[in-house]
Amino acid sequence: MGVTGAGTAAGLGSDLVDVTALPLDELDALPDTVLGDLLRRVVADALTPGAEPLAAFQSALDR
Repeated sequence: MGVTGAGTAAGLGSDLVDVTALPLDELDALPDTVLGDLLRRVVADALTPGAEPLAAFQSALDR
């Protein structure tokens, strides 16, 4: 994994993480961090979709 965008010709910095070279079979070896947990969840959801995607929030207009 690497951070993309830093030092590009356009001079734009970015905090995006490039995971294109990360083998999927090495996801379990990632540390228990927020990024590691998120990557494992995204892959698991893509391979075994169990439900519709759900977004939940509480609007100030509901009050």
